Amino acid sequence: MKNLTRLLLCFSLHLHAQTTDADHSQKMNEIVVNRFDDTINIAILVYQDVVLQDFAGPMEVFSKAQKLTKGKYNTYTVSLDKQPITTEQGLLTITPSYDIHNMPAPDYLIVPGASMPVINELLNDQSLRAFITNINSTVVSICTASYLLANTGKLDEKKATTHYFVANDFKAKFPKVEVIEHVRFVDERDVITSSGITSGIDAALHVVEKNHGEKLRAMIARALQHTFKEKEPWPVAPNGMEYRGN
Repeated sequence: MKNLTRLLLCFSLHLHAQTTDADHSQKMNEIVVNRFDDTINIAILVYQDVVLQDFAGPMEVFSKAQKLTKGKYNTYTVSLDKQPITTEQGLLTITPSYDIHNMPAPDYLIVPGASMPVINELLNDQSLRAFITNINSTVVSICTASYLLANTGKLDEKKATTHYFVANDFKAKFPKVEVIEHVRFVDERDVITSSGITSGIDAALHVVEKNHGEKLRAMIARALQHTFKEKEPWPVAPNGMEYRGN
């Protein structure tokens, strides 16, 4: 009798588990709005002395999106020459998955930022400028990478944002760009710009929402314990502390 009871209990638990899995799959299917059938390629550009959080935050968003959509996101790193790069302060060394010549064609190119001395050097890199100019995808800048987009003319006569600390310098350098303050990101369809560092997470969540709906975006934000925002008052730089370039 005890053996029969144990058998019936095991069968009941197994049946409940199957039902729970089925319910979970059904709920996930309801949450994920498949607006596009094709896999979405997300290329993340990395370069020497890039800020780690600028690309790690968005990459984590797309990693979770890939899992929850059962592989609808393909995220990979790319550099100009596929040589290993070291992030700012030598924190991490990365060997990119591809270089710009052999990468899968991206739907989105994520361009993370760096300190202004690094950005100023990159503004003179003609290979990088040509790559961003000619890429046939939506380009998403994080933080100071807005300079790299503006340097190609992609932001001319468009709205954009950047890190609050460099905003006035950015306005002076690129007067054809309408700088929007007190926001986390600005979407101009073929270009998306985000403000300081962690706002890259919001820009990436926005990309997920555009492709697979608000419910999936909200689920990923909860998993990251991140409060998604499009608008937010900017900090105020102490007197004399904001960036002023040459």
